[in-house]
Amino acid sequence: MLPPATLDALMFALRKPRTGCPWDLKQDHQTLAKYLREEAAEVLDALAAHIPGDEASEAHLREELGDLWLQVVFHAQLAADRGAWDLHDVEAAIVAKLVRRHPHVFGDESVEGAEQVLVNWDAIKQEERVAKGLKAEKRLLEGIPASLSPLEEALAIGHRCAKVGFEWPDLEGVLDTVKEEIGELQAESDPLRVEEEFGDVLFSLMQWARKKGVDPDRALRRQMRRFKGRFEQVEDDARAHGGWEQRTLAEMEAAWQAAKAFRP
Repeated sequence: MLPPATLDALMFALRKPRTGCPWDLKQDHQTLAKYLREEAAEVLDALAAHIPGDEASEAHLREELGDLWLQVVFHAQLAADRGAWDLHDVEAAIVAKLVRRHPHVFGDESVEGAEQVLVNWDAIKQEERVAKGLKAEKRLLEGIPASLSPLEEALAIGHRCAKVGFEWPDLEGVLDTVKEEIGELQAESDPLRVEEEFGDVLFSLMQWARKKGVDPDRALRRQMRRFKGRFEQVEDDARAHGGWEQRTLAEMEAAWQAAKAFRP
């Protein structure tokens, strides 16, 4: 049997009763959830390591996006199997939504810039809620997905508060808050208060990153890649000298500094 030419046709074959794959036939939306999270995380890792134009880097990102796409197709096939909807319905729905939310592209409206696009987007979302019989106005921090990482949720909170003007006027104001929170953290000794103050520091740093235009998730992923690469050199140095127990902290630090000098 020749493999199908498209991913949705291939997934149909994998899910076909009696002739499909036993593992694929056992899956449902809930059992697939962990794979969706894993594949999304691997795409983010690939983006953090991405070098535009580099052949290996481009291939890695392409591969990880394919894995993520597979999850979307898999969920759509599960729905198709029970006669609910299919991949074409998913595509049609998102196309209709994007057309509806871009009247400045597909309609007669005009905008001055990206900020106005976001304002219009929110207004259209409110109209959509009313059309569904829901209240137009939600509480500002309502509806932030519980599945977001703490970093992502902190950013989402900051973005929403900024929309109504609850925001630092400039970057220096955020940095002053970060410094203030660090001072309060240093002054604490009670474990519970230390945890609270540490959370305040992290949250303030996230808002500084938001205003600065830094993607904190990508920044942290890239930092961890750098750390791992440099630490490998420290580990190689330890092995070359008989193991970790043969190296002092000063010697490990020297190897670390050498790694920093040669690794970006």
